[in-house]
Amino acid sequence: MTSSTGDLAQRLRPVVFRLYYLVRRESAQLLTLTQGSVLSELVGRGPSRMSRLSRLERVRMPSMTDVVRRLERLGMVTRRPDPDDGRAVLVEATPEGERFYAEMIAGREAELRARLGRLDPAERAAIDAALPALTKLIADFHRDDPAAELAAISEGGTDPR
Repeated sequence: MTSSTGDLAQRLRPVVFRLYYLVRRESAQLLTLTQGSVLSELVGRGPSRMSRLSRLERVRMPSMTDVVRRLERLGMVTRRPDPDDGRAVLVEATPEGERFYAEMIAGREAELRARLGRLDPAERAAIDAALPALTKLIADFHRDDPAAELAAISEGGTDPR
């Protein structure tokens, strides 16, 4: 059966959202979505200017400052002056932030493994077969948003989301 793009979009959106929500719900919720996204970006891509993080998350600088302060208080990031521009601030993940992130991802992947293990082989194969198309769909979003600069879909890789 071939679906129209409109029908497919209506069916895909809630499934993707619900799957992400359920996997996220099974892990410790120490961080907000934005805090987790920022930490993931820093772990995956290295130090970043506050202004870039603000653009990536589509929030204003005061909001990003609050996000980074909270992550700092948790010991997950540090701030320092940008050596290329003394007016700018670089934010980077600490070893504690990297450890927390790795544990969070490992927990989420373990949950997914367990749930995938309950599916029959044909269902797992169908999900596996859909991954290249979903990856291409994500890449199309990034093509439309050059500020994102995200290269992969894996939470454990360079794309935090």
